[in-house]
Amino acid sequence: MKRAILISQEKQINELNAILPLANYQAIARTDSGIEALRMAQRVEPDLIICGGDIHGISPLDLVQNLVHANICPVIFVLDQKDYVNLDFALKTNVHHIMTAPLRAIDVVSGIAQAEHRFNREIELRKEMNKLNDELKTRKLVYQAILILIAAGTDEETAYASIRTEAMTSRKTIRAIAAEVVKGTWRP
Repeated sequence: MKRAILISQEKQINELNAILPLANYQAIARTDSGIEALRMAQRVEPDLIICGGDIHGISPLDLVQNLVHANICPVIFVLDQKDYVNLDFALKTNVHHIMTAPLRAIDVVSGIAQAEHRFNREIELRKEMNKLNDELKTRKLVYQAILILIAAGTDEETAYASIRTEAMTSRKTIRAIAAEVVKGTWRP
């Protein structure tokens, strides 16, 4: 079973505790203190965090925002009727799912599935973004190296071909050779 942290008052924790096994989760920690919840999340590294609106220590929206920013696991926020005025603020925290009380089993199970999907999609997009940023840095470095070689009297095609040839013969990446050109440690 996957592990969940429940952050809310006792009544809501009991409701959630009964529903979680339907989604293949078990509550490994329960608290109504936001500060304690932050410590638990870092120490235990759960698979899911569900936070209610009635907690002590810090604002539930600040807590949710910190948990989402920590990128540990999917975070679900439960709004009570009295908390509906905070819906706009809850949306701005980028929480993975917002449920409304009173809780129904089907809503909790589908909410967990949606939160997991959104969290996993965020991870995929972050990896793709990092890959694209790395590719962009490589292209900038290669263009910078080509400009240096052009300034030294080589035409653009020859400069790129020289960098590529050196990368293949020395079994280094084009980025590494371009960095050497920029540093001034390699010239064709």
